[in-house]
Amino acid sequence: MATQSEIKYNRLMEKAEELFCKLGYKAVSMDEIAAAAGISKMTIYKYFSSKEDLFLKTMQVMAERLYNDLLIRLKNAEGTIAKIDVLLNYSLESSKMYSLALYRDILENKFILDTLIKNKKKMSRTIFQDILREGKEKGEIREEVDIEFMANLLNAMLDGLMDNHSEIFLKDGGIKEFSEKFYDFLKYGLLGK
Repeated sequence: MATQSEIKYNRLMEKAEELFCKLGYKAVSMDEIAAAAGISKMTIYKYFSSKEDLFLKTMQVMAERLYNDLLIRLKNAEGTIAKIDVLLNYSLESSKMYSLALYRDILENKFILDTLIKNKKKMSRTIFQDILREGKEKGEIREEVDIEFMANLLNAMLDGLMDNHSEIFLKDGGIKEFSEKFYDFLKYGLLGK
C-alpha cells in the first residue's frame, strides 16, 4: 500500500503533466500545480528545487512511459516497414498529447530543449538500431548497411531539422507534416517506389 508521501508525489506528477501538456511550461505556475494536486507549494519544493526541475522530471517520466509503450508496439509489428509505420503512427499519436504552447516553450528555452533532446536521442538511437538490426537479420535491409552509422545519421537529421527548421514544429499541423515526410523518406528513400 502506498504511503501518504507516495500518493502526494504521484498526484503531483500527474497534475504537473496534465497542466504542462495543456498549457505549456511558461503559463503554469507552481501555485497552480500545487492547487491542482491538492498539496502545498512547500510539498512540491520538498521534491523539486524549481519549476524547471519539476518540468524536466515530468517530461522524462512521460518520455519513458511513451518509450516503453512504443517498444511493446514495435515488438508486435512484423517486418521493417511495419515497424516504421508503427513508429510513424505512434509519433503522430503522441504528438497530439502536447499543446503548441508546450512545443514553443521548449524550443525557446535552450537548456530545456538540449536536455530533452539528449534524452530523446538515446531512446531514438536504440529504436532505430533495433529496427535496422532486425531488418538486416531478416534480409529486408541491405547487408552492408552500418547500423550504428545509420542510427546516428537518422538522429543527426532530426537534430538538424530541430536546430534549423523549428518553425515547422510551431505551426498547426507542422509536426504531422514533418513526421509524414520524414517517415516517407525512411520507408522509401529518394528512389523507392
